[in-house]
Amino acid sequence: MAFAHTTLAADVLIWTSNEGAAKAINEIKKDFETEYKTKVVVEVLNKDLTSLFKTASLTKKGPDILLWANDVSGELAQSGLIEPLDEIPDLTDNFLPVSLKAFKYKGRLYGYPYAVESLALFYNKDLVKTAPASFEELVSIARKLNNPKKNTYGFLYDIKTFFFSFPILNAANGYIFGENESGLNGRDVGITGFEEGLSFLQGLSNEGLIPSSTDRGIAFQHFKEGKLAFTIDGPWAIKDLDAAKVNYGIAVLPTLKNKVAKPFVGVHGFMIRRSSQNKLRAKEFAEKFLLSKKGIELFYKYDNRAPARIDALNELSAKDERLLTLKKSAENGVAMPNIPQMGSVWNAMGKALSLSLEQKTPAKEALQLVRPQIK
Repeated sequence: MAFAHTTLAADVLIWTSNEGAAKAINEIKKDFETEYKTKVVVEVLNKDLTSLFKTASLTKKGPDILLWANDVSGELAQSGLIEPLDEIPDLTDNFLPVSLKAFKYKGRLYGYPYAVESLALFYNKDLVKTAPASFEELVSIARKLNNPKKNTYGFLYDIKTFFFSFPILNAANGYIFGENESGLNGRDVGITGFEEGLSFLQGLSNEGLIPSSTDRGIAFQHFKEGKLAFTIDGPWAIKDLDAAKVNYGIAVLPTLKNKVAKPFVGVHGFMIRRSSQNKLRAKEFAEKFLLSKKGIELFYKYDNRAPARIDALNELSAKDERLLTLKKSAENGVAMPNIPQMGSVWNAMGKALSLSLEQKTPAKEALQLVRPQIK
């Protein structure tokens, strides 16, 4: 693809694929443009933004700021394509620690966070009064409610997708990568510890409570129609559920074996292109305007993800209890690993889930089979 868009008359160019975030930036930039006499242009690109950014950066083109999720930051940092950032206490002390950790690679910060998102338990208040405290209790309730012949279901979610099943796998035991003083250690792979969690999921599938063919679309449609008691989903579901007038609640994920289920925490933020000629001005725009309390609140207005800035999050949570739940979920969670080795984990764990849930391979064997793909 040609990079004709980089010829725009802009002192600061921003790329994103998020329409809501673009609307927020277009409001935030007004004060910056007036004060700094600098034009800001936001481009919404519905392409593979990571590949586009890498290609453009290698030719010293592309945006000054990339607005994207944290999981690509390690790869871009390792390639020398994004700028390491100083941790300014007056700025970074305002943000959730997990949001900052998500943008760190080998001990350095490579992105400024603006929003966090993590999975939570969604439950239908017409079918259950309160959210259960444990997955064991949830499954017991779900069995009693489950009646597919009458189009009523107890518990469904995207069980074969590692992102959605990670909290259950991780609650019982195990980890993806170990950590050392430099951060995540790609040589220390701990997925065999997921055996107990994977056996739990296999049991749900084998008894037919959650068929292995269940994906997010199936589960969400049943929940939106008021036919499903429990599902695991994220804040992106809220807008559609509100529009469908579903009587639902949101709770932090239940425990498993008395241990906290820790969802992935995806963090969205701003990365500065290292080869940018405008990176000092881009940093000023990010630090003083995009990351200001006013700026973060505008992102929430248009994008609906939980703010990464603590004061904005606390203020907005007082008006919306659901946001407080999403905050607690993120605080329980694990920052989405951003090291390049994570790419092999998605493939390997997808295969492990498929082996276990579809081919009935014992959990221990399935995990041992795929571990070498990561190593």
